[in-house]
Amino acid sequence: MPRIKALTTGTIPSFLDAILNIAESDTSSSLDFHDNWVHQLKKANKTMYFFGDDTWIRLFPGLFDKTDGTTSFYVSDTVQVDLNVSRHIQQDIAKERWDVLIMHYLGLDHIGHLGGPNSPLMQPKQREMDEAIESIFDIVSKQDAERLVSDPKAKGTLIVICGDHGMNDNGNHGGSSTGETSTALVFLSPQFQSRPHFKQAKSTKRSTVFGYPVIDQIDLVPTLASLFSFPIPRNNLGRVITDLLKEEDTTSLLRALQLNAFQLAQLLEKMIPTVQKYIREPHLYLDDNASLHGKLYARATVLFEQYLSTQVQQTAHDAIVLFNEFIDLTQSELANIASDYKLSYMILGTMLIISSAILFCVWHYQARYKTDQVWKLNWYFSIVFLGAYSISMFASSYVEEEHVTWFYFLQTFILLGVVQSLYTVYSSSKFTIYSAILCFLQLVTVRLAVGWNRGLSSMLLHYISPWHLVALTLGTTVALAAKNVIELGKTQTEDVYQPANVILNISKVFYLSVISFCSVLVLVYKIRSDPTAAGHDGNTMKSVPELYQGLLNMELVKPLDQVQLGRLIYNYGATALFVLCALRYITRKVKLINLEDNRSFGNDNSRLVELLLHTATPLLILLSGTHNAALFLVFYLHYHIFKLWQQYLIEINRLSVSTLAIMMTCLCHASFFMTGHSNSLASVDLSNAYVGVQGYDTLLIGALTFISNWSASVWWVFASWSLIADSCATIDIPKRWVMFIITQSVFFSVALSFLSISVTILREHLFIWTVFSPKYLYQVAWNCLFHWTVQAFIGSLFLVFICNNTID
Repeated sequence: MPRIKALTTGTIPSFLDAILNIAESDTSSSLDFHDNWVHQLKKANKTMYFFGDDTWIRLFPGLFDKTDGTTSFYVSDTVQVDLNVSRHIQQDIAKERWDVLIMHYLGLDHIGHLGGPNSPLMQPKQREMDEAIESIFDIVSKQDAERLVSDPKAKGTLIVICGDHGMNDNGNHGGSSTGETSTALVFLSPQFQSRPHFKQAKSTKRSTVFGYPVIDQIDLVPTLASLFSFPIPRNNLGRVITDLLKEEDTTSLLRALQLNAFQLAQLLEKMIPTVQKYIREPHLYLDDNASLHGKLYARATVLFEQYLSTQVQQTAHDAIVLFNEFIDLTQSELANIASDYKLSYMILGTMLIISSAILFCVWHYQARYKTDQVWKLNWYFSIVFLGAYSISMFASSYVEEEHVTWFYFLQTFILLGVVQSLYTVYSSSKFTIYSAILCFLQLVTVRLAVGWNRGLSSMLLHYISPWHLVALTLGTTVALAAKNVIELGKTQTEDVYQPANVILNISKVFYLSVISFCSVLVLVYKIRSDPTAAGHDGNTMKSVPELYQGLLNMELVKPLDQVQLGRLIYNYGATALFVLCALRYITRKVKLINLEDNRSFGNDNSRLVELLLHTATPLLILLSGTHNAALFLVFYLHYHIFKLWQQYLIEINRLSVSTLAIMMTCLCHASFFMTGHSNSLASVDLSNAYVGVQGYDTLLIGALTFISNWSASVWWVFASWSLIADSCATIDIPKRWVMFIITQSVFFSVALSFLSISVTILREHLFIWTVFSPKYLYQVAWNCLFHWTVQAFIGSLFLVFICNNTID
C-alpha cells in the first residue's frame, strides 16, 4: 500500500502507511482526500478497469468501472491469484471498451515470501508474466493499427510495466537494501520508435548504478501527467522523466519541466511564503539573491518564455538546466518535511511510558526485599545490562546489530552462573563442579543455536535431509511428552477407587495418540509445503525420502489441500489441549490429597505445564520455517540442562525468581534473533502466516504473523512457565509468578521508555525511518503482544488454572 500511494500521488509514504498496510479492511488508508492521477483520469471521464491486488480498490473506492480484486496478503496462493488477473486479457482488453487498465499481479511477490528469489517457482512464474505481457502487447498493437487506419492522427496506447518493490535474499521486503528498493520500469508502445537504452558500465553514481537510468517511483506521477495532459497531483514530489520525451521536441520538454516546477513551487510556497512573488512576477526578481529557489524559478521561467519567442536552442538549454536545478533543490527541501508529526503528542506519550516504568521499578524494589533472595553478582550485572541496553537505543548501529547484544548478555549471564557455582559455600566441591558443567553445557547449546542460521544449518543440510531433522524434533517432542504423561499422577498416596486408574490411563493414552498424530500431520504439512518436495496437487516427488512417502499417501491426508490440512492440525492441537486440561482435573479428582503437604501436587504441576510446552511445540514448528525446526531440538536440550541446574540451585536455596526472569528474558530475545529475524521490517516472514487460512482476516492473520515470527520466543515463554512451577509447592507458584512478571515488566517498560526518548530526540536523524522507527514498532510488539498478552495474561490464566486446588 505505501508503494501504491507513492506511484499514484507522487508523495513519500509515511511510516504509518506500513502499519495500515497490514489492516486490509482499514478504510483510513483510502486516498479519497489525496490528489492522484487515478482521480484525475476519472475527472476526465475515462473508463477505467482494475484487476489484481484489492489494495487498489480500497485506496480508490468507486473510481473503477470494472474490478476483480485478489487478496494481497494470502501469500500461500501463487497460482490462482494471477490466473484471476490474466483471464481478463482476452475477456476485457481485447474488447477495447476501456481507456485505462490497471493489472496488479501478486504471484511473484508471494513466491518471494514463500521461497525467496531462488525458489524453483520463480522462473516459471517469470515466464508466465512474459507471456501475459506479450499477449497484452499483441492485442494493443492490433488495436492501434486498426485505429490508425480510420484516423491517421490517432495516438497509440502506452503500456507501463513496473514493480512496486523488490526483495532481499530471503524474499521479504520493507528494508532499505538495494534489492528491496530497486525495481524495473519499462514503457512500451507499438507507436514508439526503436530507441533502446543501451546498457552502460555500472558505476557508483546513482544515475547509472545498474547500468541503466535510475529514477524514483514518485517520478512516474508527473511523467504520466505530462504524457496524458492532466494536472500534476498537487502534493507530488516527483520529477518528469525527460528520457521519454523526444529530444527534438524541445517545446514539449520545456513545458513538462515548467509545469513540474510550477507544481513544486506551489508546495514550496507553503513552507517559504516569499516564493509566491517569484511565481507570480518572475520578471521582477531575476537578480534577487534573497531566495535561491525563487531566483532559479524566475530565471528558468523567463528563459522559457524567451525561447518560445526566439526558438534559440541555447536559450532552451539554459532554461532546462535552471528548471532541473530548481526541481532538485525543491525536492530535497520538501522531502525533509514530508514526514509530519506532533511533538507534543510524542512528549506526552513518552512521559506516560516513563511513569509506568518508574512504578514498576518501585514495585519491584519493594517486592524484592520481601520475597526474594537475589544473587548479588547477577543483580549488579542486571542493572548494568539494563542500563547498557537502554543507552544502546540511541545508536543506530547497536539497534541494527541488536542480536549481538543479546547473544553477549545471555552467555555472560550463564558464565556468571559458573562463577556463582564456584563461590557457593552451601555445597561440596562435587556439586560445585556439577553446577559449573551444567552452565558450560548451556554455553554449548547457545553457541549451536547462534550459529544455526549463520551457516551451521546449511552445512548440516548437505549431509542430512531437512525432513529427518523435522521428524527428529517432532519425535523428541512426543517422547518427552510420553515420559511426562507416564510419570503424571505418581506422587499421590493411594487411589480412591480402582476404576480411577483406568480412567487416568485411558486419558493418558488418548493424549499421547493425539499429540503423536498431530506431530505426524505437521511433518506431512511441512513436506507438502516445500515446492521442491511436493507439487501443488500433493503428489510426491523424488526429493522426498521413501521413509515419508507412506505418510504423504495416507488416506486421511491425501484428499486434503494445504488449508484443510492446516485446519486439521489446529483441531488436533486444540484436542490435545482439551485432554491436557482433563488430565489435570482427573489427576486431582481421582487421587487423595495430602492437605498438610502442598508439595504433593508440586511435581504434577510442573509436569502439566511441561506437557503444555510439548503440546505447543508441534504447532510452533508448523508456523516456523522448515530450516528452523531443528532449533527447537537445541532449545529442548538447553531447557533440560537449565532445569537440572535450577533444581540443584533450588536445593541449596540459591536461585532467585528475579534471576530466572532475567535469564528467560535473555533467552526469549536471543532466540528471536537465532531464528534469523532482525529489527528490520524486511525480516517479517509471511510465508507461515496463512497456515489453515482460506481468506484474509486482520486479527487472525495478525495473530498468526506474530506467532510465526516470534515462535522461538513463545516457546521459551512456555518453558519459563514450567521452570516456575518446577520443584516448588503449589502454594508458592503465585508468589514466584508475580515476582517473575514484575521483574520482566521492569525491563520491558524501561526499554520502551528509553527507546521513546531516543526516537523523540533523534526524530531528525538520517536513519529515523529505516532503523529507529522499525525498532519502535518491534518494541511495541514485544511489550504489548509478547509480554502483556502472551506472557502475562495467558500465562496468568493457565497458571491460575493449574494452581487451583478446589474440586467442585
